[in-house]
Amino acid sequence: MKEEVREGYEKGDYESEYREGRDIRNEELELFNKLFELIDGAEVLDLGCGTGVPFDLFLAENDYHVTGVDIAENHVQKARENLPEGKFIRENFFDLEMDPASFDTIVSFYAIFHIPREEHLELLQKMNTWLKKDGAILITMGAAEMDMMQGDIGGEEMLWSSYSPEKNLEIVEEAGFEVIKSYQEDWREEDHLWILAKPK
Repeated sequence: MKEEVREGYEKGDYESEYREGRDIRNEELELFNKLFELIDGAEVLDLGCGTGVPFDLFLAENDYHVTGVDIAENHVQKARENLPEGKFIRENFFDLEMDPASFDTIVSFYAIFHIPREEHLELLQKMNTWLKKDGAILITMGAAEMDMMQGDIGGEEMLWSSYSPEKNLEIVEEAGFEVIKSYQEDWREEDHLWILAKPK
């Protein structure tokens, strides 16, 4: 699945379809502001950073130091252009090596449901390891049962994998987090579950 997702993003016109002119929505801004209240430091890890806009740019404008990771080389190159002060890495999440407790917050938007849902718990556990104990995460997960669902992004084939919102919240708790707030968005006929959580 990961290779199909990488190829889809490498070949597809993701940026113009989903990111150009994209602003932070009011509901998202509320979650970001709550996130900022929960954390003290400025080190951010973004898993699935895409081209760095709008989220990494927004974080940088609020004086946070962004390390972004994405599976697609073209995304990483574009993110470096969009946010020269950031650090961007092309890597598979599961091959990523980070020091324990090295980030104040970890964010991941529209990325987790592009890996097999059976691996979501393991990824969240890794995130908990990389996160400082007084940190927090802000992520999006799927809001419907999807098992290798096929579709397209930017004209190229794409795959999705997710559990129900209730199951996703259970997985976040099982990975050692306390859910602070969740919000289910319905955008472009897609359902996404936003989750703000902190280590237990």
